[in-house]
Amino acid sequence: MGPFEVFTDRDKDQARSTLNHLEQLRWAFAYFTGKQEPKSLFPIRIVITDKPASPKFVPVGDAWRGFLAHKEDIGPEWNTQVVRILMDENLGRMPSAIEDGLIQLLSTAEVSGTHVIIGQPPKELTLNWARLHLLATTDEYRGRVRLLIANLEKGVDTDVAFRNALSKTAAEIDREAETHLNGKTVATYDLSGKPLNANRDFTPRVPDEDAVRAARGATSGPQTAMGLFDAGNFEAASKLQPEWSAPYRAMATTETDAGKKGGLVKKAAELAPRDSGLWTEFALLMTQYERWADADKAWAQALRAATDPADREEILARRRDLTDRRLEAEANARREAKLAEEREIQQLKNEAVARIQEAEKKANSGGALDPNAKVHEWWDGPQPDAKLAGTLTRVDCRAGKFTLSIRSEGKAVSLAVADPKALVVTGGGQTTLSCGAQKPARPVEVEYFEKSKQAAVIRFQ
Repeated sequence: MGPFEVFTDRDKDQARSTLNHLEQLRWAFAYFTGKQEPKSLFPIRIVITDKPASPKFVPVGDAWRGFLAHKEDIGPEWNTQVVRILMDENLGRMPSAIEDGLIQLLSTAEVSGTHVIIGQPPKELTLNWARLHLLATTDEYRGRVRLLIANLEKGVDTDVAFRNALSKTAAEIDREAETHLNGKTVATYDLSGKPLNANRDFTPRVPDEDAVRAARGATSGPQTAMGLFDAGNFEAASKLQPEWSAPYRAMATTETDAGKKGGLVKKAAELAPRDSGLWTEFALLMTQYERWADADKAWAQALRAATDPADREEILARRRDLTDRRLEAEANARREAKLAEEREIQQLKNEAVARIQEAEKKANSGGALDPNAKVHEWWDGPQPDAKLAGTLTRVDCRAGKFTLSIRSEGKAVSLAVADPKALVVTGGGQTTLSCGAQKPARPVEVEYFEKSKQAAVIRFQ
């Protein structure tokens, strides 16, 4: 059921009892954390044997595997490891005092049918245990401890989380926990467990020989994710178990391409968000590549995942250093951009001066100008495509626009002047235009645009 498997070739009642214990422990974990159907990346497999029980679960054959002696119950050490596995796979990082307390609280859980007895004291009573024992077994707090854990595992500040869930500060709860720790009696709480019927819900089935060998084996099979990983075939292991962080981290150690290496480390960190070391490694890579935003996010994740105070101080110092380096890099980038702009402006100035000097050189080397050379009027707009010679008889001025009336070859021709400032007026004598009839009428040559009948150049003769 769930992530649990029990192998036995003897007492089916013990197998059912063992499976019920594990599933009720998972139910209790879900009750206090609010996680529905908490999972384990690899199955948790128990083999009932006539040999002594193994002290803990070990990763073998793509599963956590432990041997349980015939007629022996699951003890606190296995409870502890199961809760830790579920915590690592399902919860965000919380303050170590809360995590340790929850593990200690559930490590002594006793299961009887569909009842889970919470609160039996561990071998060593600690403040962390007393804090969670207080919250889990007293009527005042028991219904709100799930909200506290939900806030903490999402990264909410400790005092804020305590006030939101319990209406008290963490320090106030600690003082109550100290009193609770020094009390003369230790209360327990009978938690209603998962509604299971071990005889009905746990149906035995006969596994194939490969499954039996895998369950009993000392090493992982060559075609399992763990076996491929142990053989150094990390890419194949990642494809077989894509939610496993370890293969991606191993592949990153030999990757030489910077972009691929960063992607592998990021993937490994995202699959193991509680691993502060992975986030630190990714943050250092992003700092090295000067990807400041990604580095800052990675440092924030590393800080959240860190539990040791010394590690947290080091991460905070590195994050402050990152901020200083980012600000320095941004300032250097601004200075370089300004210098580049100044260099470009200076280059344009130098080119302009060079053109002027070249023109002066040509003028000075050519001697006097030829008096018979044709002089072209300056014009930087579109070139007119028609020409008209005649007599300017009248200039009509309306709303800032001119209309030129020209007598040419016995016909009256009207040309417009849309922008008087753009009209080029040249020639001998008076070169200004006056509104009204031209007295006397003056001979002119006009260049204009045929399509629009717009005059561009008027040259008095």
